[in-house]
Amino acid sequence: MRSKTMTSIGILAVVLMSGTSSSAWADHTQPEIVKGSEIIGKAVQTMEGKDIGEIEDLAIDELDGQVRYVVLSFGGLLGLGEKYFAIPWEALHLSDNKEHFALAVTKKELEKAPGFDKNNWPDFADPTYFATIYDFYQVPVPKGHQGLSQRRGP
Repeated sequence: MRSKTMTSIGILAVVLMSGTSSSAWADHTQPEIVKGSEIIGKAVQTMEGKDIGEIEDLAIDELDGQVRYVVLSFGGLLGLGEKYFAIPWEALHLSDNKEHFALAVTKKELEKAPGFDKNNWPDFADPTYFATIYDFYQVPVPKGHQGLSQRRGP
């Protein structure tokens, strides 16, 4: 009886020390998987640490469920005149402290990036737009998505 109690206490101690709780598993907030609401609103900085905007939304491929782009807002004042940019998910780098994302562009380069008005979003599935965005941010198109137009139909 005493060895069962000691074993149970040992298992409980390991679970408590590992920081794993059943509620963390239930709401899928482990470091590898986060809620979209934790990404939306997160700051984006240049690799040198200068703020360039924040994530306004996520563009998700409805066929495979993968995040293709984050939508970054940049420029303007109090929301007026700001421009939106589709940034390939693969172009972002999460900071070590997980408080912001870093993007390998300068503010001047971002001003030249393909962007859009927040009230007039592009067709993210358009193969030309898809290729333009991945090319601008110098990110390879994910495997299996080179033939995006073939998946989407006419």
